[in-house]
Amino acid sequence: MSGTPSPPPDPIPVGARWCWLRPPNSGLCGERRAAAIEAISCAEAAGASADAALHRALINLVAIKVVAAEGLDAELLDRAAGLEARLPRLQLYDTADLHYGLWSRFVEDLDTARAALQRSIVRAREAGDDLVLCTFSSYLAATEELAGDYAAAAAAVGAAADVAAWHDWPPSPWVLGPRCELLIRDGDLDAVLRVADKHLADDDSVPPVTRYWGAYLRGKVSAWRGDPEATVRRLERAAEYAAQLEWADPAVRNHQDMLLAEAYVAVGRGEDARHISAWLAALGERLSRPALTGGAHRIDALLAAEAGDLATAADAARAAVAAHEASPLRPELARSLLILGRIERRRKARRQSRDALQWAHALATGMGHLPLLAEIERELPRVAAERSGTELTATERRVADLIAAGATNRDAAAALFVSVRTIETHVAAIYRKLGVRTRAELARRYQPKAQ
Repeated sequence: MSGTPSPPPDPIPVGARWCWLRPPNSGLCGERRAAAIEAISCAEAAGASADAALHRALINLVAIKVVAAEGLDAELLDRAAGLEARLPRLQLYDTADLHYGLWSRFVEDLDTARAALQRSIVRAREAGDDLVLCTFSSYLAATEELAGDYAAAAAAVGAAADVAAWHDWPPSPWVLGPRCELLIRDGDLDAVLRVADKHLADDDSVPPVTRYWGAYLRGKVSAWRGDPEATVRRLERAAEYAAQLEWADPAVRNHQDMLLAEAYVAVGRGEDARHISAWLAALGERLSRPALTGGAHRIDALLAAEAGDLATAADAARAAVAAHEASPLRPELARSLLILGRIERRRKARRQSRDALQWAHALATGMGHLPLLAEIERELPRVAAERSGTELTATERRVADLIAAGATNRDAAAALFVSVRTIETHVAAIYRKLGVRTRAELARRYQPKAQ
């Protein structure tokens, strides 16, 4: 980037320095914004003959605002949707519905994203447009991975691969990204690096978006391998590319900044981690995004734990869990529970640690996330306790709380993000341990344990 722009309200951290994004009214992003706004004004003045130009400008402005961390402007998308009946030649990738699906996942509205993408996939299949079908299926896979529904993500990735097998397309980063996330879920980290080395080179011969994805995936592999120095090096590289692309929203940046901050704490660069925490907290409050708020609390918990202030660390970790529980990003909830479990163990609060870790374990088991499970299972034996044959586990208590309150097995499975069969197993164990045979009897006899 040329020149020395004045810092915007929310800086994007890159290492020990700051790589500032241009303010919304300057630079390339500002130029695009100004052009979109001017195009909207001109098209409105021209009337119905300029409907196509107005539609395009509305869609462009939606994308610009999301990427600039301003949220999803549903009013703009609704205006674009209202024009589409008069635009019979509209491309599938230009519909307002597709853009609802594409951008809603970045603002933590996964239900809207999922439904819109599924409708867009149906339209692409009906139109026989294989390239669009492959791309839309990959967008859906990325959405399901944010939710932690890796089975649904695998189905979407498989559908995209089935279509792509009939063509000789160069692999897109937007297609490779979800595939690599599934490889990470399966613990096949070497395969991720092979994909990155083959298709996501880090050199000037490829576009910045390709370099970004390669650096990001390599950094994520380093994080799961417990190599914070390599994580910092690679994610700082990814952050530089994200800044070149003017991606100011943490979700557009694949939440890499949370991983980077955690690595900063591990290598003793607490001040850099604090900058990221403050940035995420400000954005989370301004945009009402609990996953960002939870990420800030989790970083604060790690910083306090590193400083030896375990009481403050536990409070921050509990705040991270509460924020992530309000978010649909279940993998982030599991990670915050793992951090809470570790901190409570260090505080010698064995029961609280065990409860957090068992909840995290239930979530990770439901997702089938092998690296996360491995981390949790390394912690659990350190807080194991002798149990009587009638004592409920932490997970069983959560199931009992829900069932006693009137939830069905399906309701409880959705709330805990596990399968119905898993809930059935827990219910059977609860009945046996408490000596009850019906839900009504459980509701009468079960007393939730005080928090």
